[in-house]
Amino acid sequence: MNTTTNTSSSTTPITSQRLPQCSPEVEQRVLAWINSGRLLAWIPIISQQNFPEVPLEVLVYADQFQHALRKPIRQPQDLLDLLEGVTGWLLPMEDEDIDVACGVWQGQVYILGIKDSRTGKVQTLLGERDDGATAMSAQSAV
Repeated sequence: MNTTTNTSSSTTPITSQRLPQCSPEVEQRVLAWINSGRLLAWIPIISQQNFPEVPLEVLVYADQFQHALRKPIRQPQDLLDLLEGVTGWLLPMEDEDIDVACGVWQGQVYILGIKDSRTGKVQTLLGERDDGATAMSAQSAV
């Protein structure tokens, strides 16, 4: 299924194609934010997976300042300016916690959920979410 999203702040529509493993709930939430014109933020996830060459102690230190790294997302095209291959949290600018992540790989924006690779539990910006949710392992190309 392909959907086209037009936003008031953008003249170029963004087309998304649902992947078979896509969580419709996550996709609908992100599309609602975009369609409402809400200012979004992208915050890089400070992890060895995102930054394999950076020593662990530096990552632990930088993680304390994660909120200061918010990149404003004013229109859908801003997502294409994210760091290639780096996963980050995507949330409305005024929110403090979220379970939606975003990244760009080979010029394609992906919206996804994050699970702890050791425990399998859904992760949020502020920590673990243990409410039985399982849909967050899905991803959607936007």
